[in-house]
Amino acid sequence: MEIKVFSKTPQEIKLEICGETHTLLNALKSILLEDERVIIATYDIKHPEISNPVLYIRTEGVDPVIALKDASTILSKQCTEFKRKFKKNSEDARQTRN
Repeated sequence: MEIKVFSKTPQEIKLEICGETHTLLNALKSILLEDERVIIATYDIKHPEISNPVLYIRTEGVDPVIALKDASTILSKQCTEFKRKFKKNSEDARQTRN
């Protein structure tokens, strides 16, 4: 994954996340919007087949890079937890069938 920063100020960042889709960007946006330090979190994909998503974040009281890192950490933990629970439930279901 390549990330290109288009613009950065102490309260805003606009960046392109190459090779990603709505799946990642929507999850990040949702987590960012739960952060009380984030005023705006949105993204745009001009055309899903030929363009990369552009993420825009505006914060208050925190560097937007910090907010994005925090959101990424939360998303990673959620994915790990989902994977753990899915594996456990799959194993339980397999044992029930046997």
